[in-house]
Formats: sequence, structure tokens, C-alpha cells
Amino acid sequence: MKKYIPTILIGLAILFVVVFIVRALMAPDGSQTGSSTEITQEDKDALKTGASIGDPNSQVVVTEFGDYQCPACAQWHIFLKDTVLPKYDGKILFVFKNFPLPIHKNAESAAYAVEAAGLQGKFWEMHNLVYENQPEWENEANADGKFEEYANRVGLNIDQWKKDKGSGKIKDLVEKDTTLGEKLNLPGTPSFLVNGVLIDTKNEEALIQAIDQALAQPPAQ
Repeated sequence: MKKYIPTILIGLAILFVVVFIVRALMAPDGSQTGSSTEITQEDKDALKTGASIGDPNSQVVVTEFGDYQCPACAQWHIFLKDTVLPKYDGKILFVFKNFPLPIHKNAESAAYAVEAAGLQGKFWEMHNLVYENQPEWENEANADGKFEEYANRVGLNIDQWKKDKGSGKIKDLVEKDTTLGEKLNLPGTPSFLVNGVLIDTKNEEALIQAIDQALAQPPAQ
């Protein structure tokens, strides 16, 4: 038995490292710190607006503030797409808000690219491509060529998309999202709010529990 002890210890050490890395990837980007401030009704209304999936009349609104260049956001994107949205299909309203961090040089441009696609009804298709191909463009000096490739892939009118991407309308939309996130003093990206309450998403189960608890509440009169 003693001869197997070193092998077992090595195996446990490797397992610990793997678990640590996975948890680090799933944790919010800590580039910004702070806690949620008191939220007003106006803020709650704003959290319901923007690109969304689900029932607009649902009593449960899940709002994500994300950064397309944030590695943790890309990891959470897969969990949201493959698990959360199918699990709560028709039960919640899921809203995405832009919160590009200054440390990510291509994050703002990515947000413009996705929102411009949204004007042609292709927000989620572009959103998925940009997140799922993050390694292709995150370190590019200028990622616009990659974003144009994705725009072509989802069937956009490229001339219109380029015009919209550089428009004041799109920049104002992204800035409005960012301003709201700053007002709420978000801890980083991704940040999730369920009915206006900031969730401590150290793991996936925390978000699931928060949604289940909100769904279990009696409808507001």
C-alpha cells in the first residue's frame, strides 16, 4: 500500500490544481471592486431593457453585465446558453447589458459589433459567435476584421452593420449600460442581478438557487 501513496498524493495535487483553475475561470473578473448600492425603481426598469430572451412578462428578471473579452464571461456564457436558458425557458426574462472593462482593449469594439448586429435582428447570433470565438480576437491589435467575419457569417448587411457599429446610437447604448453598471457599483464581470438583487456568483449553483428562490415567491400584487 505504501508504494501507492506517492501516486495518490500526486493525483490529489493535480485534482486540487484543476479545481482551483476551474473556480478561478468561473469567478467574476476582479478588475473592479465594490458592492451593490441601493437600487431605485428606475434602475429596476432599466435592468429589464435591452437584448433579452424569455418571457417579457415574467416575474423574474435575470440581468447579466458582461464584457466580451472577459475570460470568466466566456465560461459563464456556455453555462447560461446550455443550462440556464433551457432550464428556465418561458419562466424568466434574461437580459444582457454591456460592461466593457478598460483593461480589455477589444471589449468595447466587440460590444459595438454585437449591438449593431442587434439592429438587424441578429443580436444573439453575433453575441454567441463573439463569445465562443474569444481566443481568435482577444489579442488582436484591431479585432474589427474578425467581427466583420462573424457579421458575414450570421448574414448581416455588412455596409449597414459598419455604419451602425460606428454610430452615436450604438455608442450611446453601450455607454448607458456601462453607466448603469457603474452606478450599481458592480464588483466586476460577469455580474448577475435577479430582480435587481446582485448575486454572489462564486459558482453556478448560486445563480440557480437565486432564480429558484425568485420563482418561488408569490407574484407581486
